[in-house]
Amino acid sequence: MLINKYIKILIVSLFSFIAIASEGQSNYIGFYGTVNDYTGGLNGFNYGILRFPYYKPGPEIAFGQYLSPFFDLREMFSYDWVQYENSQKTAGVDAQFLSGDLALRFKFANGYAMPIDAPVAPFLELGVGGTYIKSRQYVADHSAAGIADETHLNALAGIGLSFRVNEAVNFEIASKIYMPMMNGWDGKYQINNDIWSNAIYTQESLGFTIALGRRGLDSDHDGVPDSRDLCPNTPIGVKVDSHGCPLDFDGDGIPDYLDKCPRVPGLAMYQGCPTGNNNYHINSDPDSDNDGVPDSRDKCPNTPINTPVDVNGCPIVQQAATDPDSDGDGVPDRIDRCPNTPGPASNRGCPEIKESVQKRLRFATRGIYFETDKAIIKQQSYSMLDEIVDILNQYPDYDIRLSGHTDNVGNDAYNLTLSQNRVDAVMQYLSEKGIRASRMEATGYGKTRPIANNNTAMGRALNRRVEIELYLK
Repeated sequence: MLINKYIKILIVSLFSFIAIASEGQSNYIGFYGTVNDYTGGLNGFNYGILRFPYYKPGPEIAFGQYLSPFFDLREMFSYDWVQYENSQKTAGVDAQFLSGDLALRFKFANGYAMPIDAPVAPFLELGVGGTYIKSRQYVADHSAAGIADETHLNALAGIGLSFRVNEAVNFEIASKIYMPMMNGWDGKYQINNDIWSNAIYTQESLGFTIALGRRGLDSDHDGVPDSRDLCPNTPIGVKVDSHGCPLDFDGDGIPDYLDKCPRVPGLAMYQGCPTGNNNYHINSDPDSDNDGVPDSRDKCPNTPINTPVDVNGCPIVQQAATDPDSDGDGVPDRIDRCPNTPGPASNRGCPEIKESVQKRLRFATRGIYFETDKAIIKQQSYSMLDEIVDILNQYPDYDIRLSGHTDNVGNDAYNLTLSQNRVDAVMQYLSEKGIRASRMEATGYGKTRPIANNNTAMGRALNRRVEIELYLK
């Protein structure tokens, strides 16, 4: 019975069902219609697509799990019907396939090759599975003697295009080649029994996918879909903004959850505080007048809202009539850190770095990659480094602090040297692109400042990084 044959497939492709059996594992479901073509000994292995008159449609259903911006895991179940007859009508095959397959999909819309939310994006698939094959001879428009009625493994490879409708729905068109690991399912037996000589069939499919819940669209579970998440690896439980990046109240480039002084701009070397003074290390230090200076050191705690203040929280002395102000920003040149570039008094007369620019900078630094165990920058990182150069040129009054970090693999001395060599390589690249060396300082910290768990491969990948910070002296 057909049911018994289908049970065989379930056993052969048990790993496929395990992948979708756990609650919540399926991130999206896909429904497709298919048509198929034959390539094998009956036509001299002449490969083609939709070249024959026997259009036998079939259905396919797929379950997909989001693994990363680059890969999805997919379980696919399909019924395919292939008919072929040679031009002389002397030989042919009428075959039915009931398949369960596990495939890995590579997505070009991964944030590097193409934007994650690209309207049209290609993909590749590679997989294995089990297929129940029932085939007969097909001659003069009718089926004759049986050829096969058994179950075998199969391999598949495919290519396709995904058309984005919205964050939950995509239309897809794809072409996959299936190779059943069976010699002679079409009635043409190869003497050498070489699997590469087995007949194959081509499946053309058209359909759509629908997201199931959030998991397929929100890999870090921060409530912002991956399609518009600029920080897709945010630790679970960290509050984020509308772009999916951790909140940074003081705008110093250090997210609040890592910032020991979240209301006062500070430096990475002091964990987000202006200095190493422990008096700053108070996450809960209130700021009653919201002037950016916590009450613990605010000498003017009742300053009116939006009044420029100094480091003590007191209003900046008004400009005297005789004080020059070259850039006309209301901050006299004598205290203006950027006398030729307009900026608010609260930022010492310098232009503030926009939040969108800070996100661009953080995103670009995540795209810096090196050869394994070397300080050689990979060519694929050049576009991201050029983006960083563009940002640095927009803020010529700011200096740059670069820090290199590694995971915990290897000894301390080796990691410290490697991190220093890598950050020096980045500084050299920026210098060759026109960024003054006098603006930059580079420090390697080895494995001493992890931002993720080194016990996982993903955590170690996040810890291998270069960070870039813009600051005013």
